[in-house]
Amino acid sequence: MEQQPVILTVVGDSAAGKTTLTAGVAAILGPERVVALHFDDYHRYNRAEREAHGLTPLHPDCNHLELMEQHLAHLAAGKTIAKPVYDHTTGEVEAFQPLEAAPFVLAEGLLGLATPRLRAPCHVRVFLDPSEDLRECWKLSRDCTRRGYTVEQVRAEIARRRPDAIEFIQPQRGWADIVVCFYPNPSAPAQQLNVRLILRPRLAYPDFSTLIARQGDPPALHLRVGRDEGRLTEILEIDGRLSSQQAATIEEVIWDELPGLHHLSPDQLGTYRDGNEPRHSHTLGIVQLLIAAQLLRATVVV
Repeated sequence: MEQQPVILTVVGDSAAGKTTLTAGVAAILGPERVVALHFDDYHRYNRAEREAHGLTPLHPDCNHLELMEQHLAHLAAGKTIAKPVYDHTTGEVEAFQPLEAAPFVLAEGLLGLATPRLRAPCHVRVFLDPSEDLRECWKLSRDCTRRGYTVEQVRAEIARRRPDAIEFIQPQRGWADIVVCFYPNPSAPAQQLNVRLILRPRLAYPDFSTLIARQGDPPALHLRVGRDEGRLTEILEIDGRLSSQQAATIEEVIWDELPGLHHLSPDQLGTYRDGNEPRHSHTLGIVQLLIAAQLLRATVVV
């Protein structure tokens, strides 16, 4: 490869939206330019063994962190790896498959920012931090419709995992460049989620100031400086009720930073599944596009 790959790592608790987010970023960049690395594939134990050890998948001891570090470093260097493949239906590692490096490596999982060696190769680090009620709703929808669990089983597993989520998942939030917090708007339909973006200063972001100053009523964007985890940072709020025209105007500011890419319309961004039903979210599409812009910028400066 002429240039070393650009690495995105997306971390969050189970059903926080990691795969949905990275799939949209991949669609923007072009599937032929992207390789996906799923850290769920690196579970050390199968489901029965986890029960026997009294461990949840969120615990570092339940995962091959050293192999994750090694494989991410190899992909960052443009090398091919032989990665495990975990089957969420059976709870087993079923096979190993080759994975070739690509211009962009999109890594996602529970513990992707847990160690210095996992963080070191990353150009962009994202932590998904939706409201807990929302994440539980997403997990129930996914696990009951696609993974065959009952509502009672899912809720019991959420409760069992909560101590490990607090101890091992949440601390990774502090290492992220962008923290993405989706949350419901009580004045809007359930699918029109607001989003709060914590934009930490390791990265540079599009200039939304002119757009914010010229917004109509009601405004869709709010940008302020505040403290997060004791640090000063920019905080960008996007109202989930924004119209297609407002979404297109915001996205155009970001598209201007993506030379050479075909512009997708707002309706082509932000797709996701609610159970088995396809849905669309303007706020999700804007977040995906903003992250894609960061990855494109990294190809210029690395």
